[in-house]
Amino acid sequence: MTEKDFRKVVTDLELTKLDKEEINNFIYSLENDLKSKLHYMKVNSLKKAGNLATSTIYSGCKNLDLMLVFDTPVLNSFPLMNQAAINEVWNYLVFEHNLDKNNQISLDSSSNSIKVILKNYTLNILIRFKDTLNYQINHFINIDDLRVSFINLASSEFNLFKNTIQLLTYYRDINNLEQITDYVISLLLYYGLSENFTKHTYELYLKEFVHAIDDFSKGIKIEQDDETYRNLNVEKVNIPKKQYMIIDVADPKVNITNNVGEAYIQELRKFKKIILKLLEAKVE
Repeated sequence: MTEKDFRKVVTDLELTKLDKEEINNFIYSLENDLKSKLHYMKVNSLKKAGNLATSTIYSGCKNLDLMLVFDTPVLNSFPLMNQAAINEVWNYLVFEHNLDKNNQISLDSSSNSIKVILKNYTLNILIRFKDTLNYQINHFINIDDLRVSFINLASSEFNLFKNTIQLLTYYRDINNLEQITDYVISLLLYYGLSENFTKHTYELYLKEFVHAIDDFSKGIKIEQDDETYRNLNVEKVNIPKKQYMIIDVADPKVNITNNVGEAYIQELRKFKKIILKLLEAKVE
């Protein structure tokens, strides 16, 4: 594909006014329902997170990142309070929407979130609290904000960054690659651009993304440079070497790929082949 071809795809992937209205109406309706149906924990708001907060979602994408924020907790223990919130949200989703617990809903304790299929959307709902213990603030809300700040920082440095994430997540989704998250894509892309940037074209951005996958597959640690940590006001941390490492720039003591298996590596390699075919393809 030529640069002109990539730009046309990017234009087609831009959210339309109708897309924005549909998403906003869905969030508004779900927020009101949560506020009326949850009784033990009081809902403060349902906010945009992840791809919605960073404006990297593409038109037609059905994967929405949301943040469900509760008011000041009724329990003094964070673990008990958090489990109470998760239980109430889980039960609301399962019983109010008649979900199959084996196929339509799951819990991710590492991000304190519930993934659920609801009304044609796949939602990643982060469970958060407005005012609570320092543990929760340090380990969740602060990290959420830093991840958004990282995307915005990268976009200010590389002006095609967000649109390239849209391209990559679109081709990931249409090829049913389910293990590679938006955030990992952004970390790989920024690493590649920071290592070898030459000029602002989609072709070169995508090539640097492929270069980052190659480095990761070789066992090279994917970590951002010192200046990025300084700009985010995050202290860099050295952690034990693992075979595969992608360091979370918002929480550098965490290796996001610490427990990945061969299936994850194979999916990344498949993603690389898809991108390379795009770069080689000729569009009539």
